[in-house]
Amino acid sequence: MKPLYIKKALKETIFSMTKDISRFVKHPGKDFTRNRKISFSDLILSIMSMESHSLNHEIRDFFQKNATRPPSKSAFIQQRDKLNESAFMHLFSDFNKRILYKKVFQGYHLLACDGSDLNLPPLESDSKTKVRSNTEGVSYQQIHLNAVYDLLENRYADIVIQPRGDYNEGAALIEMLHRNPIPGKSIYIADRGYFSVNLLAHLIRSGQSFLLRMKKDNRNTAFLKRFNLPDDGEFDVTLDFEITRSHQIKYRDQKDRYYTIHPNRRFDLIPKNDTQTLMPISVRVVKLALPNGETEFLLTNLSRREFGLEALSELYHLRWGIETSFRSLKYNMALSSFHSVRRDFIAQEIYAKVILYNFTLLLTQCVKVKKNETKHGYKISVADAASIARQYLVKNYTNKDVINLLRYYLTAIRPGRSSPRKVRAQRYKPLNYRN
Repeated sequence: MKPLYIKKALKETIFSMTKDISRFVKHPGKDFTRNRKISFSDLILSIMSMESHSLNHEIRDFFQKNATRPPSKSAFIQQRDKLNESAFMHLFSDFNKRILYKKVFQGYHLLACDGSDLNLPPLESDSKTKVRSNTEGVSYQQIHLNAVYDLLENRYADIVIQPRGDYNEGAALIEMLHRNPIPGKSIYIADRGYFSVNLLAHLIRSGQSFLLRMKKDNRNTAFLKRFNLPDDGEFDVTLDFEITRSHQIKYRDQKDRYYTIHPNRRFDLIPKNDTQTLMPISVRVVKLALPNGETEFLLTNLSRREFGLEALSELYHLRWGIETSFRSLKYNMALSSFHSVRRDFIAQEIYAKVILYNFTLLLTQCVKVKKNETKHGYKISVADAASIARQYLVKNYTNKDVINLLRYYLTAIRPGRSSPRKVRAQRYKPLNYRN
């Protein structure tokens, strides 16, 4: 795959949107019908190209052809206000569809599921995003970005944005699961905190495979405590049970055979008044011993023949890729710096930066880094690749130009590095006082 092919796929998506522009504006037949300094395609690309500068700075940088009289900030805001919420959603999904997902692990796409909080500029009227601080009388505002991330392709396959005050990672994963962003067999890998019987049932009903990490104290929680599991050492056992809404004694007394849904708990696949249906579930529970002496519990429907204990451990270890992607998304793609307090504009920027991330990481895959006989291996610097990707959006680089630029900026691979996690007070980057 060559850089020009990736850029062409993105530009073709934007071009197809301009041909059917009424789908992506608030006032069809009126918006983007007159010639302006900021066209529909330039508006999309300029939002994708934004960094952490002031809005005027961003406008000057992108519209350099009009350097003496660039569009005003007011004109830019008026133009982006014409976009409806589906514009960047469509760009994200359609661009992904144009670049096929080819990399698999034993025939499976590896999809990590996780979420990350984004700090927002304060807006008094927005109560849904407010989160209480540990300091009395102090609050801050956040949204939660839920994502499905292809660990082998290094790109986001789907996202869901939720207000932090009312977020639900399990519900977001169910929504993305049923959209089925990648055709074929997949393994959904999720961290502790995602597990619920409702999510488990949806995963099994979808026909996809999964690997869920359970909480470390899960032997004492309501779910696993009901089963007769070994007390010591590693184990790999199958749980066969049925889910029901009936509270008859014969179901309640046989906890290892039946799971009765509490009336206040969400369960989508059996109607609330249906006490006759039994939904069969068959899953593996695996207990793994970690090098540091601790243990982990994993829940999966993968077969023992294909995935033994070592393979499951390797699979879960790969999940860390989504954590590093969030770091790159926030800092290398400048997702932590918004250019408006308006929540609809912020949603535009989130989708734009996720698209930019996918575009950047696809470009890095066009370059083969030579293995030198040095102390460390080397890889392309994502921070520099993001800067190159922004330039490539508006400049006519050749394939060779892009590859040479990407190969010029390498960074050492230092596996096994770790440092204590620094817990800081929540902050947002203010819109004023930027360069």
